[in-house]
Amino acid sequence: MTTELPRIFVLHVREGYEDRAAHIDSMMARLGLSFEYILDGDKADLTPEILDHWFAGPMKCVQGATSCAFKHLLACQKIVSLGLPGALVLEDDIVLTPRYEEVAMHSIAELPAGEPAIISYEDTRLRFVPRSKRRKGRFLYPGDRDRFTGALYVSLNAAKLILSQAEKYKMDCPIDIYHRRLLDSGKLKYYWSHPCTASQGSFNGLFTTSIDANRGKVFAWKAKRLYRRLLYFFR
Repeated sequence: MTTELPRIFVLHVREGYEDRAAHIDSMMARLGLSFEYILDGDKADLTPEILDHWFAGPMKCVQGATSCAFKHLLACQKIVSLGLPGALVLEDDIVLTPRYEEVAMHSIAELPAGEPAIISYEDTRLRFVPRSKRRKGRFLYPGDRDRFTGALYVSLNAAKLILSQAEKYKMDCPIDIYHRRLLDSGKLKYYWSHPCTASQGSFNGLFTTSIDANRGKVFAWKAKRLYRRLLYFFR
């Protein structure tokens, strides 16, 4: 097993999301994890040249989904330019459990060398490894679809693949769907961790613009998460 956690990049908007920065700073300090923000790629940074170079169709405009996708591309560029074997990429509303570092280190160590691979650590999309497939001491399992993009490990060859495909064919869908396309095409290996060690705060109630307006949705998501965990436990 690797004895050192890979670099951690946190995708963040420069202004207007100070509560998320405060959350990330506090959480990472509590977990003893060092990281760096990726601040470029805000909507104001999406020039016509950037849009022409990377995007097409409904993604070729200044909007939140395009900014998010571009920040993920910038994280991939950092992995490649720095010659990293891979990096952990987090979105700024992610909530990590105390086991995040342990699970990340074990799962990355289980990756086949040289694969263009992504590991998902979050439960936000309510997809889990069935109990019948779980093995004692194992943390990494093949995933048949994406699990959102809030907490990922992106290997060097995965970063190269994502960049080359986006540059050549342009990205016309949000980043999670783009990962799914690369998975379905057989170009990208996509793995799920077990256990999950991350949830998006936009779903679990940490970041809601109106608690009263969103309380029902948050409760429904948490209830469904409990149900889905039980469902996968008996599969």
